[in-house]
Amino acid sequence: MDARLPAAHDRAGRPADRGHPAAGARARPACRVTQDEEELLRLLVRLSYFREPGKQFRLASGRTSDYYIECALTTTNPTAIPLIGALVHARLPAAAVAVGGPTMGADPIAAAVAFHSAGTAHPVAWFSVRKAAKEHGATRWLEGSARPGDAVVVVEDVITSGGSLIEAVRKCHAEGLHVLRAVVLVDREEDGGRARVEKALGEVGADFEALFTRGQLERAWRQRID
Repeated sequence: MDARLPAAHDRAGRPADRGHPAAGARARPACRVTQDEEELLRLLVRLSYFREPGKQFRLASGRTSDYYIECALTTTNPTAIPLIGALVHARLPAAAVAVGGPTMGADPIAAAVAFHSAGTAHPVAWFSVRKAAKEHGATRWLEGSARPGDAVVVVEDVITSGGSLIEAVRKCHAEGLHVLRAVVLVDREEDGGRARVEKALGEVGADFEALFTRGQLERAWRQRID
């Protein structure tokens, strides 16, 4: 681990032993990645993937599309939450001590990861990246358990152009965090978003991973309606 990065801490602020769960943590079963991915994909298609032949959806950008992805309907679902927590946690670098992203889309993801991590040898805290800097008290971009010098992973529910994710990474760096990786739930595979995100992350020595792509959701949707 990079000597400049702080060691992981448990929820009480004590250094966490990577080989054993933090004190008081409840044991959880190991993540069955393939099974969990398949189940989460089914939930995303059933709850969050809107596609009706001949219908156009108006997006936040003002453009129209023949499909719409509303990840919040999955990230706040009680069946999906533990799956998200396990799958994203499995993708955290060993040096990461916290996970967070742009509010509000990333908030349930980060919280799910932190909760899952409590029963593992790699506990992490979570934080939220504000849209606007806090103007009272400690003026900052972040809320939650992240401090200058922490090694973190930035999460997001869905990317199109990647703008909000890139902005969140920049805000994390402005607060003195070391971003190691970005993980998103769904890559819409549009507007060159992935390439743009990978370029921005590469400039700070971080990498990128998407759990699913729009293509995967589309194929699963077609199988479901056939």
